[in-house]
Amino acid sequence: MAIRGTYYYDWFEPKYYFFTWVRALVGITIAVQSVDLALSAKGRLKVGEKDLPALYEDSQGPRQHMQHPSRLPQWMLEALDVAFSLRGLGWEFGKGVNIPKDTRPQERSAFLKATAFTFLKTFPVVDLGIAIIQQLPGIGSTAGGSMFYTSLPSIPRYVASTAIFLLSGATMTAGFEALYSIGTLVGVGLLRQAPGAWPPLTANPFTAESLGDFWARRWHQMLRRTFMVAGGIPLGMLLGRAGAVFGAFFASGLFHEFGTYATGRGMDHRVTIFFVLQGVGVVLEGVWKQLTGRRVCGWPGRVWAYLVMVPLGQMCLDAWFIRGLGGALFIPKFMSPAQSIVVPAVKQLLGRL
Repeated sequence: MAIRGTYYYDWFEPKYYFFTWVRALVGITIAVQSVDLALSAKGRLKVGEKDLPALYEDSQGPRQHMQHPSRLPQWMLEALDVAFSLRGLGWEFGKGVNIPKDTRPQERSAFLKATAFTFLKTFPVVDLGIAIIQQLPGIGSTAGGSMFYTSLPSIPRYVASTAIFLLSGATMTAGFEALYSIGTLVGVGLLRQAPGAWPPLTANPFTAESLGDFWARRWHQMLRRTFMVAGGIPLGMLLGRAGAVFGAFFASGLFHEFGTYATGRGMDHRVTIFFVLQGVGVVLEGVWKQLTGRRVCGWPGRVWAYLVMVPLGQMCLDAWFIRGLGGALFIPKFMSPAQSIVVPAVKQLLGRL
């Protein structure tokens, strides 16, 4: 039903490409989670539980996520927790997931203020980044276009595409943080969850010292279980750790590509190739460690990560821009200071020059 609802219905409006894409990703995630739950012999167990409690009994697992009494019944809170806790915090299926260190104070009021400040820092970055991208020829429209401007000579062309890639990466990262901040404010502020239930989402991905460091520790881990169930666990059973890595990244590539397919703009396998090649890089880092006894890290590791990520990432991003995602609606104009104030002011200023 999740897959049917994802691909059978559409808004049929190009400006809603982004929301169509996200809706497809959510549908795929629900489908994979359903398979995961169906194949879990004992169901979803909290850390410390041996068996599920009987119907209408309270869970015997630790309730580290609740700090103050909530207006919602406990069973509903736990149902929401297992449905939306994609990283599996406090659940058996979440063991092994890397959680970034939280520098925010854990006292509730101070935590909420720090989280609100994070939102106020990241939202302008998202807003301005989207506004800039949507002013660029081709990629800023729903008709789509390539970020590799063939009208430019080779060097300026790739300098421009690299700048667009870095801007898009910063915008995307800030967007995740802004949305997660809203979720945190709702969870801690309204649902009365403990601050520890909402640890940081990312850990400054731009400072990654290897591909493994980026994907396993610094990038968000919200879909880790989804990719492991869809590809990592099956291939891992056949081929060991390398199979698990390849399977997870292959599943990630298909996940992102089938999400874009819902927009009706066809398939572009560069997206899947990008993620598979990331898996190749992570496996090669493991081989390096086995051969030398040292893991990839430090400034050489950072250079390596950028040399792999930036060119291949541009290939993936271009596949999305060509299909019009860059020109889609992300933030309504009435909520966007960049669209309603900054862009018109800059255009007016440039018109006077």
